[in-house]
Amino acid sequence: MNLPFLLRLRRHISTGYYVKRHYSSLLKSQFWSVDELNNLQTKKCKHIVETAVQTVPFYQHLKKEIDFSRFTLDTLTMFPVVNKEIMRSNPEKFLSQKVNPARAYWSHTSGSSGKPFHFVLPLDTSDAFEEMVSSRAWTMGKDYQYSLGDPVISLRSYAPKLGEPLFKVRKNIWYLSAFDLNKKNLDEYLSVIKRSQSKIIRGYASSLYIFTLLLKENNVHIPQIQSLVTSSENMLPHFREAIESYWGINVLDWYGQNERTVTVQQCAYGNYHNNDEYGYIELDDNNQIIVTSLNNDAMPFIRYATGDIAIPIEKKVICPCGRGLGVPFSGIDGRSDDILIKPDGTRVPTANIYTAMQTIEEISQFRICQNKNLSLTVTLVGNTQLNNEVFHKVRLALIPRVGELEMHFDSVKEIPRDRKTGKIKTVESLINKTVE
Repeated sequence: MNLPFLLRLRRHISTGYYVKRHYSSLLKSQFWSVDELNNLQTKKCKHIVETAVQTVPFYQHLKKEIDFSRFTLDTLTMFPVVNKEIMRSNPEKFLSQKVNPARAYWSHTSGSSGKPFHFVLPLDTSDAFEEMVSSRAWTMGKDYQYSLGDPVISLRSYAPKLGEPLFKVRKNIWYLSAFDLNKKNLDEYLSVIKRSQSKIIRGYASSLYIFTLLLKENNVHIPQIQSLVTSSENMLPHFREAIESYWGINVLDWYGQNERTVTVQQCAYGNYHNNDEYGYIELDDNNQIIVTSLNNDAMPFIRYATGDIAIPIEKKVICPCGRGLGVPFSGIDGRSDDILIKPDGTRVPTANIYTAMQTIEEISQFRICQNKNLSLTVTLVGNTQLNNEVFHKVRLALIPRVGELEMHFDSVKEIPRDRKTGKIKTVESLINKTVE
């Protein structure tokens, strides 16, 4: 959504000022004790909840039910779980009546699951906190710890139009197109990376994987790069294995949403740390991630169902990295609306699909889409020429997971990205989706 120039300028100035004042404190708080971080979460959550019951119409009926003198994080269970559809149906009910229009702005999701979801973010803190937790996340590598302002290669969101260059530079970020990774452009990509002097690449899991395959095919290594960060897509096991084995670097995976409710980041030891100063996480009985933003008092997200499914941890984790930041799960299994359905109605975990596909050596990349009639369209990129024999191997690998679903196969040179979101959805269900 385009913002007026003066509002964009104010947003930019506010962000820079806030980051300058608070980033050093955020670098320190990640190493606080569990109790200290819990106390901070409780304090920030209490502020959000008080704001909600006092000024947000949807929550005002809870005003007399909450004893704020005894407030704990468990008090959140008094609030209903809400989701995108509930908030979208009547957004004014979720807006604080005291929100200052000059200190907030409307944002939205990408709309990849049907139509965009519009919501309000605080002008002074939202961009700043996002920049700070991102920057802090990039310090969690083993051999390279990012410093604020260091150059960064971004291989994710830039989609150049016809005639535009394959890269652009904004502040310290060097954006390379995630849509043009091929041998013809490889020299230019390598030249830009060298010119940037960046030691870190951030990208979609799939774009970093495709770039790795391109480098491997051409026997090119880039020792300049010492840290790899992925986000926005599931980090599939065979993606991680291919990337880490070729680069000799552990991938740091990141989880977050456009709604800016929580962010979770892997450290060098592979554990997913919640940014406890940013948001609070619960898992429901189906391991869906339920989140409460600790920084948005303009449109509070309280117990918001993300639709993302986590892989739970079996026991409490004390990470060797020394951070007190919580470890709420061991990974992301996918989205609840992109889990496949067997003919008998059984839901198939996304990880089950990845496990099946990674055993087939002839395949470098795949995409599975379940149509409204339950049939599957399986799109494959091969390491070699694909034929009916390979399709049969895929079918045999999938049947124990998805049952006797009808399957249609297609072999392509590359799986196209969504031009709107820049992402590749590896597993997608169309069963309950509508198109705007």
